[in-house]
Amino acid sequence: MATLLTPTVANSSLPTQIPPLSGFEAFIPSHLTSLISYSGLGNAFPHILTFLVISTAAATGWTYWYDQFAWLFRRFFMSTAQIRSRDELYDHMMAWVAEQEFSARTRYFVATMAFGSLFAESAGESQEEEGQEPDTPYWERNRRAPLQFTPAPGMHFFKYKGKIVMLERIVENNDKAWFPQEILEFSIMGREPKLLKEILKDAREKYLMKDKSKTVVHRPKAPTEVGSPPTWVRCLARPSRPLSTVVLEQKQKEIFVDDIKDYLEPDTQKWYSDRGIPYRRGYLLHGPPGTGKSSLSFAAAGLLGLKIYVLSLASKTLSDSGLAGLFDALPPRCVVLLEDIDTISIAQSRKPADATAETAKKSDTSTEADTRVSLSGLLNVIDGVASPEGRVLILTTNHPEKLDAALIRPGRVDMKIEFKLAGEEAIAGLFMRMYEDYSRPTAQVEEEPLADASGILTPPCTPATPAHAAASPTDPALIAEKELNIQRRKEAEIVAEERAVKEKRLSELVAKFAQIMPQEVFSPAEIQGYLLQHKNRPERAVECAEKWVRDRMEARKAGKID
Repeated sequence: MATLLTPTVANSSLPTQIPPLSGFEAFIPSHLTSLISYSGLGNAFPHILTFLVISTAAATGWTYWYDQFAWLFRRFFMSTAQIRSRDELYDHMMAWVAEQEFSARTRYFVATMAFGSLFAESAGESQEEEGQEPDTPYWERNRRAPLQFTPAPGMHFFKYKGKIVMLERIVENNDKAWFPQEILEFSIMGREPKLLKEILKDAREKYLMKDKSKTVVHRPKAPTEVGSPPTWVRCLARPSRPLSTVVLEQKQKEIFVDDIKDYLEPDTQKWYSDRGIPYRRGYLLHGPPGTGKSSLSFAAAGLLGLKIYVLSLASKTLSDSGLAGLFDALPPRCVVLLEDIDTISIAQSRKPADATAETAKKSDTSTEADTRVSLSGLLNVIDGVASPEGRVLILTTNHPEKLDAALIRPGRVDMKIEFKLAGEEAIAGLFMRMYEDYSRPTAQVEEEPLADASGILTPPCTPATPAHAAASPTDPALIAEKELNIQRRKEAEIVAEERAVKEKRLSELVAKFAQIMPQEVFSPAEIQGYLLQHKNRPERAVECAEKWVRDRMEARKAGKID
């Protein structure tokens, strides 16, 4: 009897087995699916992926809540001062930080060369770099710039007056910025920011102390962001130049300086305001090249303690709006120097080109194709409705006749000073200043004690001490002291005699040199350049003067020099 085989029916109540990767096949490339299955990770892969997702979410949440907690803590329980690199205070703070002890101890720092560093201008006055041999030639020492160390971006901690201060350097990466910007944040515990303000004041005072007896020069800096105006940047601080070194009639120098002093008086601004006069002052210094126009500006700024802002209108990147932005950023008391204004086509006269022979060559000497500043934009920043007040504007030019009348009219230019070629007085002054002995005796003779009839030395206007009263005139100590004082006096007399002989000889050379040099033929810069060829050799300078004058005149006739 044949058995009847019944077909096997699958149990529909059992769950269907799904391959481990079936749920992730939509997110995994096909070539990776086969690789995972072949390696035997098919069952473990979902757990690994789940772990990565949970870890990532936890890390993101931790970062988010940590940042929120830190922000709340610093906002309500700490005091913070923020300084941006666009502000001049940033340089003050970086110079202060570089001088602190923690900057030398930190293990995470930024090392830079002092060349071009705004906070390393006094590096030449500092001690020599470690490891540098003292007998190294001076040209080799000058070639080796000292290193500057500052804490790197991130958090750093240091103590100031016994309290912990947190310094954080933050670098901003802005797509609109052409150069990365930086933020300095100084933070302390507590809600009282007095200590932070003391740090800022201390850093600023120490930075300004470096500028004492110096003249700070600023120049425009290219915009840091797309569409932003250019800014002023400090480029150097030079020792202030004495006004006596400027070759100009003493009366003219006094008039110029006295006029600026009167303008900067605190009551002068109110006087201008009461009479409805714009509080501005402009000067035009004109004359041949090399006669000291820029030197007078620099010397006057140093004498009055003003900063100089040097501006070139021939810049290809400077526009009317950029020029207005630069003038808006000027401090209330400063000197704005526009050099060689006659070389800019917009500043030249708008009269017919055939008026003078000089004007006919206008197209050859102007820089019209290189400047984007218009005459209207220049006039508006000088004395427009929105132009700043309180600054001293100085224009220099070699050809005042080329300038547009609207630029130098009264109200824009209030005083004109003419510089001439070197005359007899200027020639003599240049020679005297070049070879004058500026050294002074290192050992100054102190006020000598008075000696009485017995030879005992007694300080002037001071009663004799018991020791002197009891001492014998033959005391070896008193005799040695007396001989030492006599020897010092003799040495001082010898030094004075030698100085008098040198001064007499120098006066004779000055008179002879002034007779050889023709008057009002050469500029002070030309004569000074010649004297520099014979530095510390005044006799040689007088001997070769006639030949130099003859060669110079022949070169001018041949058209080799102007």
